[in-house]
Amino acid sequence: MRKLALIIGLMVAGNILFAQEEKEQKEKPPVKIEEYKERLKLTESQIAELKKLRESMKPELEAIRKDESKSRSERMQARTDVMKKQEERVAEILDDKQEAELKEIHREIRDNVRERRQRKRERRKG
Repeated sequence: MRKLALIIGLMVAGNILFAQEEKEQKEKPPVKIEEYKERLKLTESQIAELKKLRESMKPELEAIRKDESKSRSERMQARTDVMKKQEERVAEILDDKQEAELKEIHREIRDNVRERRQRKRERRKG
C-alpha cells in the first residue's frame, strides 16, 4: 500500500513539474529585432526599417489567423505566403553577410525546437 501511495505521489509530482516546464516554454516572448542587433551588426536605419516591416505585416497575419472561413491548411498557406514576402523584404534591407547570419540564427532556432520536441517525445515514452 505504501509503495502504491509513493508511486502515485511521484507521478503527481512529475506531472506538476512537467506542466510547469511546458508553461515556461510557452511564455517565452517573441524574438525582438533588438536581440539580433549586435549579432547581425544592424545599423539604426536597418532596425527602423525592420520594425516598420514587422508592424506592417502584423495586421495581415492577424487577419489570416482570425479568418474562420478558410480551412487550417489554407490559413497556413496564406501565412506562409506572407512570411515569404516578409523574407524578400528583409533581404532587401540586409546585406549579404547579415542575411547569411540571419539564416544561421534561424537554423539554430529550428535545431533548438527539434531538440526540445525530441526530449518531449522521449519523456512521454519514458
